[in-house]
Amino acid sequence: MPKNAESLQRAWDLLVAAGAVVAAIDIPARLALDYRATARATPLDWALTIIFLADMLRHLHRAGWMGARSLPGTWKPARRYAGWWFVIDLSAAIPVAAFSAPPLLQLLRLLKLGRIAERMWHWRRAEFQNPNIIRLAFFFFWLALSTHWIACGWLALRGASADVDQTTNYLRALYWSITTLATVGYGDITPSTNVEMLYAMLVMILGVGVYGYVIGNVAALLANMDPARVRHRELVDRVTAFMRYRRIPAGLQRRILDYYEYLWEKRLGYDESAAISGLPPALRTEVSLFLNRDILQKVPLFGGASDDFIKAIALEMRPMIFMPGDYVMRAGDPGEEMYFISRGTVEVVSAEGDVVYATLTTGDFFGEIALLLRQPRTASVRVVDYCDLYVLSVAAFNRVLTRYPGFAVHIRAVAKQRQEANEKHQGWNERRQF
Repeated sequence: MPKNAESLQRAWDLLVAAGAVVAAIDIPARLALDYRATARATPLDWALTIIFLADMLRHLHRAGWMGARSLPGTWKPARRYAGWWFVIDLSAAIPVAAFSAPPLLQLLRLLKLGRIAERMWHWRRAEFQNPNIIRLAFFFFWLALSTHWIACGWLALRGASADVDQTTNYLRALYWSITTLATVGYGDITPSTNVEMLYAMLVMILGVGVYGYVIGNVAALLANMDPARVRHRELVDRVTAFMRYRRIPAGLQRRILDYYEYLWEKRLGYDESAAISGLPPALRTEVSLFLNRDILQKVPLFGGASDDFIKAIALEMRPMIFMPGDYVMRAGDPGEEMYFISRGTVEVVSAEGDVVYATLTTGDFFGEIALLLRQPRTASVRVVDYCDLYVLSVAAFNRVLTRYPGFAVHIRAVAKQRQEANEKHQGWNERRQF
């Protein structure tokens, strides 16, 4: 569906929902306050009729009942719409007030609220950051509407007082409805007939259920307001208990806790690899490519590589976190990985650590010569601050090359050129590739 058409559809759905809410508020209030006035159609009635009728025709058109071109099998949704949904939309569209019909039949328009309930059901099935808030918002919407209806029902049973205006009559009924539902009734407005007493008892029973539901959901909402933090806190508590049990030195404990604090601040406590491991291959590839494409495109070694090759490399890269003062590699170590800096700063230093050859930061890379030649590291790499790196191992790189033999020839040619360059030059500009 085109983006503009989807936006128009959402706007129309909102208009229909607004019309249904207005009808659900206006019609019961008019029936309770001025029953005779509901015997004649108002401009609002005609506006709602036009909106609901247009919505019914729209659904008929989409279902294929009005000449719309449809794919084979669309008779099923058309047939389904022609059932109870068609009856609901038709009942809501009929301007009962324009005919000599009992005013109570105007309550049929409240059936249009089914469209709102349907849309809410779809929203509840969708993924939200905190679905408890969505459910609670829906509940309070229906509670507010039900409170209005209960107030109108109380007015219909008790009758509007002629001593005050309609606004005061309604506010008194609404006051009674809220205090009874909240189970804090003050007794200043009391039932006087058997029917009123039965009605009040039913509302009280409903209020007890509402009170329990609200308390339970608010408690669950507060407990699960931030599930990621809860899980992270539980993990830190387990690690802390382990360190105390094993009597880990205080300095090392502090470094471990600093690591988990950084993990929470930058990644909300999630391990990136674990977070995307459950995705299907296609989605996992897209996420990995989104995270690593900019870094990979800066590597001269991968210049001219196809998109498929870049995707394969992105899937093989593993995230790692290093803390200030850590050594990513040391001079003399065997070269088995290449590193990409996603966030942070590192220094390339001499074997003794007293000479700084260069400083690398976000977007830089180092160690790619390990993917080409079996040579020991010629320098050490020391972390300056918290650093997020992506690691590509030789084994993973070779696995990708076996699937792309054409590019493997290019890689071997690059390796030969790099080896010849390293034999001629010993400065950092070449040695940074160690």
